[in-house]
Amino acid sequence: MEHHHEHCGCGCGHDHGHEHHHEHHGEHVCRQGTLTEAQAAFLHELEHHHYLPLARFLMESTVEDDFSSVSMAPVYLRDPEETMEQVKETGELLLDLERRGWITLDYDYPLEGYPYAEYRQSALYDYFCRTVEEAKGRPGFLGDTPVLELGSIALVE
Repeated sequence: MEHHHEHCGCGCGHDHGHEHHHEHHGEHVCRQGTLTEAQAAFLHELEHHHYLPLARFLMESTVEDDFSSVSMAPVYLRDPEETMEQVKETGELLLDLERRGWITLDYDYPLEGYPYAEYRQSALYDYFCRTVEEAKGRPGFLGDTPVLELGSIALVE
């Protein structure tokens, strides 16, 4: 099954022409179970905006080219001051919606023209960068470079 969607990301609800395709090789997407109030509210927000920004925090290495480690994902911020607890709770909600076939979490498709300012300026990303900086002096520690990988959230058609 293949589906296609166009990203806006500015919250205006208009098509700005950025397109991509996802191929689900033989997957059967099945929407299961009842939604919690929080899940229903998130899906309503996503339906209103069509696409929402997403990120994940990675550690990469200046020593080992192939080293990459996910530190936190998915990260969806409504406010740059959200706590780690709030972000993890939202992340679990998103992962559950993805497992149940309601949404896709796409790190290969950042929102075209969307600045991701709330992610770059967030207290959580600042904390992550400081933590990586502090840890990079440890012997054998490979994750010496913090990376903010940008993506998008979309409804499954």
